[in-house]
Amino acid sequence: MTIIALDHFVITVTDLNKSKNFYHEILGLPVVDEQNGFVSLQCGDQLIRLRKKTNGVNAIVAKQLETGVFDFCLQTDQPIKNVIAKYKSNNQEIISGPVEKHGAHGKMTSVYTRDPDGNLVEVCSYE
Repeated sequence: MTIIALDHFVITVTDLNKSKNFYHEILGLPVVDEQNGFVSLQCGDQLIRLRKKTNGVNAIVAKQLETGVFDFCLQTDQPIKNVIAKYKSNNQEIISGPVEKHGAHGKMTSVYTRDPDGNLVEVCSYE
């Protein structure tokens, strides 16, 4: 089997509206679908799906639904200074950054924050 690309991943959240606000309003990911306790957001050619911790719709889910366990990086086409300005204008805490890192495409600049459930969200730019 050959893995071609990531299609989507699901983040378990405590408060769907707070998480949707973070990913949509602060990070700028467009909402493409909302139904049955899920919110799907476009992230490049992939989706990030937010799911309530309670599985009231009997969906097929991970063995343990936990919040605050993700640590991931999203790539932006904007300069990191724009990301930092957006965070500051929304009173979003910056955990670290800007810092230089090495990512999938080489040298990048990153800034770190946490979503409402405590997941570590790195945003990087290959500017």
